[in-house]
Amino acid sequence: MPTEPKSHRQGVPQGWRMDPIPSRQAYRDDDGNIRVPMWLTKNGRHMADTEMVLLPSEATLLAESLTNAMRDGPRPMLDELFRESATALAPGVVYVRKPEQYPF
Repeated sequence: MPTEPKSHRQGVPQGWRMDPIPSRQAYRDDDGNIRVPMWLTKNGRHMADTEMVLLPSEATLLAESLTNAMRDGPRPMLDELFRESATALAPGVVYVRKPEQYPF
């Protein structure tokens, strides 16, 4: 009895897609633009590594939009822990006091 061929691509997004490369950070180039390393895929297959190039003003708008979208969801546990016990000392440097007991 013949059966229908199985689709090996079930659940794979169809069409083009851009995803940030998790192992590479965004950076500022010599012209002052913000570059975000991206994977470009088509129908679930990797096609190329590329970069999304943004003007500083565009990067600011994107960061604000992402921040607002994340505020609408549940707050991460680290935000709750750090809200009153952390002090920013410099970009990327946070001092966390050890409170008597964390509110879990």
